[in-house]
Amino acid sequence: MSALAPLDRTSDVWPGEFLTVRGQRLFVRHVDDAAAITAPPDPRPAVVMIHGLGGSSINWTDLGQVLAPTAASYAPDLPGFGLSDPPADGDYGIEAFAEIVIGYLETLVAARAGYRGGVHLVGNSLGGAIAVRVAMLRPDLLRSLTLISPAFPDLRPRVRRLQFLPLSLVRIPVVGPAGFRLVGSAYPARQVDQTFREILVDPGVMGPVRRDQAIDQAAARASMPWAPDALAASFNALVRSWIVDFGAAHWAAARAVSVPTAVIWGARDLLVSVGVAPKVVRHIKGSTLTVFEDVGHVAQMERPVQTARLVLDLITATQSEPLFR
Repeated sequence: MSALAPLDRTSDVWPGEFLTVRGQRLFVRHVDDAAAITAPPDPRPAVVMIHGLGGSSINWTDLGQVLAPTAASYAPDLPGFGLSDPPADGDYGIEAFAEIVIGYLETLVAARAGYRGGVHLVGNSLGGAIAVRVAMLRPDLLRSLTLISPAFPDLRPRVRRLQFLPLSLVRIPVVGPAGFRLVGSAYPARQVDQTFREILVDPGVMGPVRRDQAIDQAAARASMPWAPDALAASFNALVRSWIVDFGAAHWAAARAVSVPTAVIWGARDLLVSVGVAPKVVRHIKGSTLTVFEDVGHVAQMERPVQTARLVLDLITATQSEPLFR
């Protein structure tokens, strides 16, 4: 069995299914049919991937497919994002997201006996901050943790970050969610291209198929009445978490992480500076740091093969039995 599959930027997005977790209707993608929660037992270890602010499960398409010979990958859409319903209580805070992820992990582990030793959790951006809370609260559900540009407090003024289109639109009171809805519905391609320029060093690396898939999702999101509010509320909640006590809750959660952890950052991340990375690693005992040159905010999209190798290293190091014989 090969450890990793070759990268194919022309494949379809993963299949998926709706699940109800703690009363929340979630859409969860799985890398192939063998990984479906209702499928027969799968011998591959599980990797669960949590997307970032304004993202969705399709952000993990390439990483999961590269890992497919080794791991069964799952990617839920956070409440209010992708195809998932918005939270009934309107809570878009990190703690609320973490509780939903924990509920999903409990559901997955209960349904798949082979995962009862824990899953490998991967989080990007906001998803990284959520993953750290999950690791703090329920280490029994995890074998390892991989953080890709986690959204830890970075309060230094950076003009380019303020130009990130979806976030700047929802922050302007006069435009706010209505402006996001207008841009998303009328100009989904423009919205995707702008976003790609902010999160990727080289947007062209994604290829036309991945761009078209992102445009299709942006157009679909524009028809969802809750989408602008989800983006605005989750962004505001994240910023508040950075400001309150200078982000003390983030750093306390990091200090509490006890599972093997890899931290990955892009040297040219415009949204969360790589300058934050050493502090993150200092707070997570025993964690490692890898910085990719000429990579932005989403290493799993820009460098999926290299990212997969780091995830595979953690999987191999934490499995109780050898993966390959």
